[in-house]
Amino acid sequence: MVRVRDWRKAGMVAAGVRRFSGVRVSRQRILARPHFTIEAGAHVAGWIGFEGRGSGVYELVHLSVKPRFRHAGLAESAVSRVLNMVRNTGGHYAYTRINHRNFPSMCLARKLGFGRTSRGSMVRFGRRV
Repeated sequence: MVRVRDWRKAGMVAAGVRRFSGVRVSRQRILARPHFTIEAGAHVAGWIGFEGRGSGVYELVHLSVKPRFRHAGLAESAVSRVLNMVRNTGGHYAYTRINHRNFPSMCLARKLGFGRTSRGSMVRFGRRV
């Protein structure tokens, strides 16, 4: 994983988040909060970020792995690394919101110890870190 620190790469991540997650996010937000590209050799295979939500609580945001790089453990590794970062910054709880139709992401969340904490069109999964 490589921290996104330049305008060009932030634009690429913002475009990817919009394409694969349907969420609009600005380059400024990508640069202002910890966001990382997920690398596979010389290729950007995906991205992930995390944002503080108050007193030791963090949200994992914008996780996506491009289709040709899926099923190689990249998302699992990226989430584990981000959870370690959250813990090292004093975090004690992390959560993520997943579209209720995104079964692969919900399965990944459960596999990594996240439990469902809400229902609706955006399902929330959380865990202690």
